[in-house]
Amino acid sequence: MKILDLCHRIPYPPEKGDKIRAFHQIRALAERHEIDLFTLADDPADLERGEPLRQYCRDVTVVKLNARWARIRALPYLLTSTALTIPYFGSAELQRRVDKALAQRSYDRIFVYCSAMAQYVESVDKIPMVVDLVDVDSNKWTQYATFTKFPFSAVYRREGATLAAFERRVCERSAGVVVTTDREARLLRDISPGARVHVIPNGVDTEFFRPAAGAPQAGNTIGFTGDMAYFPNQEAVIHFARNVLPLIRESVPDAGFLIVGRSPSPEVQALSGIPGVEVTGFVPDVRTHLVRMRVSVAPFSIAAGIQNKILEAMSYELPVVATSRASQGLTAAAAVGVEIADTPQELAAAIVRLLRNPEIAREKGRQSRRIVAGEYSWPQSLGQLVQLLENPTGKEARQAALPPRS
Repeated sequence: MKILDLCHRIPYPPEKGDKIRAFHQIRALAERHEIDLFTLADDPADLERGEPLRQYCRDVTVVKLNARWARIRALPYLLTSTALTIPYFGSAELQRRVDKALAQRSYDRIFVYCSAMAQYVESVDKIPMVVDLVDVDSNKWTQYATFTKFPFSAVYRREGATLAAFERRVCERSAGVVVTTDREARLLRDISPGARVHVIPNGVDTEFFRPAAGAPQAGNTIGFTGDMAYFPNQEAVIHFARNVLPLIRESVPDAGFLIVGRSPSPEVQALSGIPGVEVTGFVPDVRTHLVRMRVSVAPFSIAAGIQNKILEAMSYELPVVATSRASQGLTAAAAVGVEIADTPQELAAAIVRLLRNPEIAREKGRQSRRIVAGEYSWPQSLGQLVQLLENPTGKEARQAALPPRS
């Protein structure tokens, strides 16, 4: 099949959640089908990163998106019923490229990664379209509203409502809609009861995230990994450093908090002034810092979907302490491998137990790796996606299952 693939950010290098999922999807689809990728680059460095994708795609089109100008361009839409996400990811140049490709090539399928990219094919009605929403973004904006003050809270609440309306339109037009968890599926069915929703979880590369053999014993370091330009990550580490770490250091005075991730905001950088906190910024290989950790923490108040950082830490045999919000996307079996705690006191107590009992922590880590290897397999998840794109309505499969007429 010939597939037109639309992705909101260039899915390379696969070093953060949305790029990891999109990259693995492209690689899997390319094994059986021909892909033309159309994507945006909101980081100037990304303009030079499309070349490796050409080994999987027949053609790769990358169009620059100026993030600052995109925000300014979106502002007038506050006076309309359009979600700001739509003009933010809108590009006349990318639209022109997509329209030209649709006119010149006969595509069998359209695959959309992120709801905002569906705007580029709104006029197409004869090519089956499958959309991977990953998470229900409208719900995330609504969550943001509860953690911010006016006027931002009002803007975020409006974005949640207007984006939900757009998601409903996308669902109604799609042959299939994909999300990462059962929770996201329930949220989406509330928005669009008739949506043909499929849950396809993320995977984790257990070979890449394999604990280093003969690694030196780590100190009492608690770690967090993630893109530090992302608001939920910022909120999580600021809360942990200010409200949880001091409680831990009352019992384990040398406990440290290691924050690993690109583009830390000024507020996150300022946390390095708190005793025991280290902020690394961008690192080329997160494993060089995972090896320093004794415990991985996911202290989220705002979360959606599956947290890749949890899966990667579990694969690396790190015990994980997470809030119930952070772990809500995990399967029941995977959640068994995570220590769930919500209040600062509960988080601190769970982490102190693990730091004071290294053998228990090591066994918890080994259990976590076994669980994640069985529950989050990329081949299994990607096989589901390939099957969905090849047969989005499921009619062929159902017809094949019917007994022949006598």
